[in-house]
Amino acid sequence: MRKFNATVGIAIVLVLALTAGSVYAQRADAPAADASKGKLPALWDNFLHYILMARPEIAKSYGQAIIDAKPNPRDLYNLSVKDEKGRDASSLILARGQSLKDLKPVISKVMAIIDAGALAVRTDPSEIARWIKMLGGNPRQFLEATSRLVDAGEYAIPQMIEKLSNVKTPALLRERIVAVLPRLGGSKQGVAGRVSVVRALSEALMIENAFVKETICRTLGRIGYPQAAPYLKELIEQKSLMDRTRNAARGALSSCAGKVALNKPSAELFYDLSSKYYNRDESCNPDSRYDTANVWYWRKGFGLTYKVVPVSIFNEVYAMRTARKALEHDADFDPAVVIWIAANLRKEANLKGAKDPTHSADQPGADFTALAAGAGYLQRVLAVAMKDGDIAVALAAIKALGRTTGAKNLVATVAGGAQPLVSALTYPSRRVRYHAAEALAMSRPQKRFPGWHLVVPVLTEALRATGTPTAVLAHPDLAERNKVKDLLRGSGCKVIDDAVFGKALYAAREAGGADLVVLAAKITAPDVAKAIAALRAEAIFGRTPVIVVASRGEIAAMKKLAGSDPLVVILCDDSLDEAGMAGAMKTASAKASGVAAMNEDEAAEWSIRAAKCMRLLATTNNPVCDLTGATKSLIASLSDKRDPVRIASAQALAQFRGAEAQRAIASLAVDVEASEQVRVAAYEALSESVRQFGNQLTEKRVQSVIADVMGKGSLTIRNAAAQAMGTLALPSDKVKKIIRTAG
Repeated sequence: MRKFNATVGIAIVLVLALTAGSVYAQRADAPAADASKGKLPALWDNFLHYILMARPEIAKSYGQAIIDAKPNPRDLYNLSVKDEKGRDASSLILARGQSLKDLKPVISKVMAIIDAGALAVRTDPSEIARWIKMLGGNPRQFLEATSRLVDAGEYAIPQMIEKLSNVKTPALLRERIVAVLPRLGGSKQGVAGRVSVVRALSEALMIENAFVKETICRTLGRIGYPQAAPYLKELIEQKSLMDRTRNAARGALSSCAGKVALNKPSAELFYDLSSKYYNRDESCNPDSRYDTANVWYWRKGFGLTYKVVPVSIFNEVYAMRTARKALEHDADFDPAVVIWIAANLRKEANLKGAKDPTHSADQPGADFTALAAGAGYLQRVLAVAMKDGDIAVALAAIKALGRTTGAKNLVATVAGGAQPLVSALTYPSRRVRYHAAEALAMSRPQKRFPGWHLVVPVLTEALRATGTPTAVLAHPDLAERNKVKDLLRGSGCKVIDDAVFGKALYAAREAGGADLVVLAAKITAPDVAKAIAALRAEAIFGRTPVIVVASRGEIAAMKKLAGSDPLVVILCDDSLDEAGMAGAMKTASAKASGVAAMNEDEAAEWSIRAAKCMRLLATTNNPVCDLTGATKSLIASLSDKRDPVRIASAQALAQFRGAEAQRAIASLAVDVEASEQVRVAAYEALSESVRQFGNQLTEKRVQSVIADVMGKGSLTIRNAAAQAMGTLALPSDKVKKIIRTAG
């Protein structure tokens, strides 16, 4: 739907209000009667009337009746734009009605229907053809057609271009099309509408007709949007171009991007535009009112066409297209490769398994190119992703690095001396840290590198992952701190708290990080501003969301603080209850997307993967990664509530030389409270440990193993215990005792 032009005089509203009594029915029971008779115009008129009369309860009933009637969106849209005065007046009335009590939700739903109708009308080819024909009519027809075509925006361009190309088109109609083209997607559609027109016209520059090509150049120049610049420069560089066409393109380029653009290479201009699309620059985004947007193509023999894509991948599709254009003009323009790969990875993540309408069925997925790209490009993609906080792209880059790259290239530096994968070991997102540590561990490095000492601690952190989000709480008032702690625990958090911020932070650091930080505005030494600054100075807490609990008197100062840190949420202590905390946590999570806590299943998977990495490092006796500090964590994981984690930890410990590792495995094997699956796996791990490092068990534990062999329990466990006993190479008298009691 068109948005109201704020410059329209209030006189319209006053006239409508004064004449409303004679125009509109005024019965409160009218909605049901009107709806039953299918009188959509009456419902609409009364809806507007009671909004004007500031009678929200009656207006709401009419609005709901419109919704319940499930009208054809086109019919409702046509009612809202039945004439120029009606269009502006109805828009103003609806805008005013949103401020009335309880009326905004109903108006929003009605406006959504109108928006759907507007889209249906302005995309209808037959309607567009009729409006174009009307351009050649009398002045009144010309004005009406112009208004409709401006609304149609990008959808009108293919037919208008075709008419300009057709030699049979009357001169008057051709002249009026040329006049109307620069107005398409006008102010009522906003920047998005105008940019969509520029995108379509830029593709149409590939037309062979010189007159139309020059018309498009002049149109783009009059619109003056920089998104057309690389396409105009590309046209200028065509050797076979006529001078007059080149001059038209040069003039348009100067208007769109300044004279400086005349001396920039096409590759640079396309790359700059690609960066804007990739970074979702507001000047390139599609219309936010709709779930889809158009990707434009010029097809020889068919003209200008488009494919409809979800808005979730629109920017990525255009980022890839313009990056590819940059490479067409300069094959050595490496930054374009980085953006293309990153955009492709993000696009696939945003698709969530759906199909990209711009790709044919036989085109490979994003992983294909990422795997083929090599370490140099992938490291740069990872660097861009971490800088942007784009977790999906970062994870995809790390996975590709881990599958294709050896240790030497994983720790290689990129421009500026950075080591992106090594830096990922201290990234705020646990998933990024874990994937980075896994990739480095699985590459089995043979030489130390900057950050080598972080691999095992991050794997240890992953091993201990429980799927429960961790919150750090600093509050000097014990009673208030306990209240906040209870609310956090009620929301499913594990809480690390202290009256002193520094102590709470140290404990969180030892625990491997946090998913949320909650601070009282009244903390001192340091105060809340310095505390947040300290968090941001540490990579592990750099993007951790912060909730500041403040009194009413502290709110103003805290809001100013939040204004300088987008990850800070203010919670007034008046709202310090279950609902208030839940709302603040939801807001904080949304602000820090990508650092959300893992669920239990994902955490368990990472515990197992970490244990497997440690097993590999121990098996290969890796000279770089020191596993000494991991022994206690693996032993602790033998008591985990998740059986697969216990099994993976036992299998890892089987590769550790120390006696404490072997004895811990044996303790699990003889634990009658453990499941049969866990005990059998533990006995197998014990056998492996003894074969490699000899018998390091105490006599008491050996007797426990023998008791399992000679017992009356599960035969499966007894068989596993017998195998372990065999590896222990016990004295012959113990073996003979088993034989004597066997039957």
